[in-house]
Amino acid sequence: MTTDQPLWGPAALHAGLLAAGYKPQHITASGGEFVAFDYIVETGLRAGTTVRVALQAPADFPVTPPTGPQVSPRLGHPDGAVHASPVGDDWEYWSRPASNWAADRSVRGYLRHLRTLFAQLTAEDPS
Repeated sequence: MTTDQPLWGPAALHAGLLAAGYKPQHITASGGEFVAFDYIVETGLRAGTTVRVALQAPADFPVTPPTGPQVSPRLGHPDGAVHASPVGDDWEYWSRPASNWAADRSVRGYLRHLRTLFAQLTAEDPS
């Protein structure tokens, strides 16, 4: 007899991204394990731009959200708190926690968070 086990951690994040229509890939970097996927910016001045996003899911995801997104190419963010990424030189880490996580602990909830972050981008070059 087989019972369905609930998914946790990176496996749950991977499954949720697949269900949302993305093609997630696992990346191992000095900072740990990440789930990366192509993301088309939906709103704002960079709408239509495809970027790579990598998320690090804690072992208890979806109880705890992924850390802020790793983004490639480096775009900067007008609110600052942008740091070097352990994923690679072409990546940057946006220190942006998912503010409404308690209300929606799902991959779709985190994707809404990403949509908000990318909508805040300006046309300015980050360099």
